[in-house]
Amino acid sequence: MSTDLDNFTGLSVVLTGINQKLLAPSVDPIGLPATFLDFIGPRLGQNVLSALLGQYASLLAEQQTPQQIGTAILMQNGQPATTQTAQAARAIMKLWLLGVWYQPYAQGAFPADEQTVVSAEAYTQSWAWSIAQAHPMGYSEFFFGYWNSAPPSLEDFTGVAANTQPGASS
Repeated sequence: MSTDLDNFTGLSVVLTGINQKLLAPSVDPIGLPATFLDFIGPRLGQNVLSALLGQYASLLAEQQTPQQIGTAILMQNGQPATTQTAQAARAIMKLWLLGVWYQPYAQGAFPADEQTVVSAEAYTQSWAWSIAQAHPMGYSEFFFGYWNSAPPSLEDFTGVAANTQPGASS
């Protein structure tokens, strides 16, 4: 039986395309998945969050591929879905990538379009930095002078093999 945290992590892997071992490592001193799940619960509302995680769990139980799961959650009749669960899924993607919560709709005391940096760790560990092979200003885990060497490959950062063909998707 999967927990909400397991389903949230699995959904996050589908939405971001980032390897589960990197997104939610088994030894995780920072613990962003649990932090994010606790943070978004009241902002999405328990009904929407439960529906989204339930939809993911059902599609996974049907042995749908990550692409099929993402399409089912985010799309409707070939167009971006406008449901609250789809809006929530898009906000979760931005959360992982930027470390910032963009409130997708009004929920209780949280107005639509409110933006909140979840924590310093969420910002410094956000995936946009790794994908760009960069780091936030004033913060780096690299050694002094690292800029003198070629950066590690994108695959080293994200677990996703880089496209070897030139172009925007490489």
